[in-house]
Amino acid sequence: MSISVTKNESQNMVTITIVGSFDFSLFNDFREAYSEINNYKIYIIDMSMVEYLDSAALGMLLSMRNAINADSNIQLKGANSFIKNILMISRFDKRFEIQ
Repeated sequence: MSISVTKNESQNMVTITIVGSFDFSLFNDFREAYSEINNYKIYIIDMSMVEYLDSAALGMLLSMRNAINADSNIQLKGANSFIKNILMISRFDKRFEIQ
């Protein structure tokens, strides 16, 4: 379980990569990943290596959406079909771009 942050200043974009289980154990790390960088236009949450997602992770994503600029685009990318289905059932497609 880990989180890494990659900033691309020229494209005004940040990529937050999550590896392993996206659950409550990552609460502080995930919040730290975005809390000090709330002035970018695009935030990509790379979920291609996420094996498990729980309701705490959904709450963390919503907290992120509320914490950063409203005109910023948050893209949830690379989720497997099971996780993508959870996101769609939870209607996250209304607040995030799911790819």
